[in-house]
Amino acid sequence: MQGHIASFSSPIKWIRQGLQAIRQAPFGMVSICIFYVFTMSILGTLPFIGLVLAALFMPFGTLLIIQGTKDAYDGREPDYGVIVRLFKDRPMRYRLFRIGLVYAAFLLVANYIYLLTAMDEMSQWQVSNGEIVWQSVLDHFPWTAAIITLLCYTAGQMATWFAPALVAWKNMTLGKAIFYSFFGCLRNWLAILVLLILLGVITMLCSFGTIFLASALGISDYAIYIMTPIAFVLTAITYSTIWPMWADIYGDIAVD
Repeated sequence: MQGHIASFSSPIKWIRQGLQAIRQAPFGMVSICIFYVFTMSILGTLPFIGLVLAALFMPFGTLLIIQGTKDAYDGREPDYGVIVRLFKDRPMRYRLFRIGLVYAAFLLVANYIYLLTAMDEMSQWQVSNGEIVWQSVLDHFPWTAAIITLLCYTAGQMATWFAPALVAWKNMTLGKAIFYSFFGCLRNWLAILVLLILLGVITMLCSFGTIFLASALGISDYAIYIMTPIAFVLTAITYSTIWPMWADIYGDIAVD
């Protein structure tokens, strides 16, 4: 039993289906995606246990977005009831919490590795007149630490990206869900990379296009008011691709 390998053109289909979901329920899709990002950001900034709390919320938020995108694509309005239902289901709640703990472990290890390996380089950064000397940062940027940290963070994302849905919808155990999530991402690395590039291009085109248009119309001072709703929509477009990816890679895997 294994997931499919997406084709090189699959990312275009994922974006197209995500856009279809947004067209079906624009307010609902933007709402749940911004709620997820905002909640993760707020929890993550809390002192001491912020990263752990954010990681514990991640599986519930991921399922909110996946279920919400599916509902929107099928013509229904996304709602937040899925979080309540998952939390009320005690066995499911603890299984999702364990996924969150795995995600938290990756985040904490990544942060610790960065601090440990970047310390020597960062100690050589200079401050002059209360301002950091950027040339010293460029000369002593901790590239090795950044690469190792990125690899650790990416591994954590791969291991937990689809794990909540594999646990909730395919009834997999924690270990099996993490295994299938990680290797599902690994086997589809090219399609995922193409998706990230396409989303990056869309984001840059929308951002630069908005800045250029605001400048041409002489309303640059108000660009922030234009960029904010556009940023919300771009966030929704990015997260709306998770459900099409899931359906493409794992949709026909039998329930355990």
